[in-house]
Amino acid sequence: MADTARDHSRCAASLKGEMADMGVDIAVSTSRPLVAGPYTTDGFTCPHGTTYWIEPTGEQIAAWARDGVE
Repeated sequence: MADTARDHSRCAASLKGEMADMGVDIAVSTSRPLVAGPYTTDGFTCPHGTTYWIEPTGEQIAAWARDGVE
């Protein structure tokens, strides 16, 4: 099956959905983070060649802090 623009538009949503399934709310961007933080990871390159960076949202980090998650 050939890759289509429609398939590609689902890549960021797919990353966000997979993390949501694990209970983690993330922000997804095609821009490298300006500052590396404790939650910064290497980028993920989709099958279409686009690199995405993911980090937990501020709300997610606040929830972890509230719940004592380390």
